[in-house]
Amino acid sequence: MPNDRTRLFVQCAAVSALLVSLSACESIRNFVAGKAPPDEFAVVTKAPLIIPPDYNLKPPKPGLAPLNQVSPTESAEAALYGGDAIAAASAISGNYSPGEKVLLAQTGGATANDGIRQQIAADNAQMQSADESFTDQLLFSSSSNSGDAPLNADEEKARLDAAKNAAKPAQQPPHQSAPPAQQVAPPPQSAPSK
Repeated sequence: MPNDRTRLFVQCAAVSALLVSLSACESIRNFVAGKAPPDEFAVVTKAPLIIPPDYNLKPPKPGLAPLNQVSPTESAEAALYGGDAIAAASAISGNYSPGEKVLLAQTGGATANDGIRQQIAADNAQMQSADESFTDQLLFSSSSNSGDAPLNADEEKARLDAAKNAAKPAQQPPHQSAPPAQQVAPPPQSAPSK
């Protein structure tokens, strides 16, 4: 008899484990519950079709490459050779070999500005002679009262003592002529009891 009970328990555990694992499946859950998932196209509105502004466009022919794109080979050749280098090399004057003229024409060295160093030096001189900006004046100005000087402790103590003595009221009222040593101190008052 204990054999049948354990077998029944194992079968119930297996069926419950199978039901728990299948409850995670969305399709099984929808079948059992009888629900249909929402249609995402019914929730989101579709954008309207836009007609291009150029109505003279012709549809592309099947199998042909796009007309508005340059092939990678042609773009690489244009970058390397950039037009008619021999015609540009013939316009270069000077004591250069034909290979040097072609190289100068392709790299743009023949049309480079010879006074670029002077231009950079002039720009740097203008920047150095320009007025400091407001933030530079605030951040890097070195005024005399900036507080960067070290503090002399003895002088500061003397200054604080003088300020303290000047702020104290006189110990002796002006109508009494007795020196402070002859004055009698008032008796100490006891603290009030609680």
